[in-house]
Amino acid sequence: MTNLQKIINSGEYEKIEGWCSKEKALTMASLIKPNDFCVELGVWGGRSLLPMCLTTKNIVIGVDAWSKESSLEGVNSSLNDEWWAKIDYEKMFQYTKNLLTKYNCNNARLFRAKSKDVVNHFKDESIDFLHQDSNHSEEISCEEVELYKNKVKKNGIWVFDDTDWETTKKAQNLLVNYGYREIHDSGQWKVYQKM
Repeated sequence: MTNLQKIINSGEYEKIEGWCSKEKALTMASLIKPNDFCVELGVWGGRSLLPMCLTTKNIVIGVDAWSKESSLEGVNSSLNDEWWAKIDYEKMFQYTKNLLTKYNCNNARLFRAKSKDVVNHFKDESIDFLHQDSNHSEEISCEEVELYKNKVKKNGIWVFDDTDWETTKKAQNLLVNYGYREIHDSGQWKVYQKM
């Protein structure tokens, strides 16, 4: 049994801040090879970053600005904006760092920045596994596809969160137009492979 399975079976996983389901965590882990270089755009509390860190021996980069300004960029629903406007972002950043320490995720590196501000840290065709789960506005989700589409290796994996949101539909279509093939649809998130 893997460390991730132990955490899920113990009930600890459900207490971690975030929305990544057990099914999604296990699916992500099943797609990550032991030496894969992984990147997550939008970390929040680390609930989806943790399975990545526990699965690969390679470096896992988590990119999140942990800021109100970044969360409110673009057009989202007023309810969404109200929720994100009330967050104590510094507390969440510290929470995430503590979570990674608790589970000995020494391979995790957090970039406290917007995804567009760190894209040049990654060479083209350098990422094996990318999880897109940051701001879900059409503007930001499309911008991330445009910026990161060439960063993923051929046959690499792109997990796209909240694919049932209207604001992410255009970005999903862009990804397909850029040569990514949908290989799994949970109804709320999808897995694409770069062809």
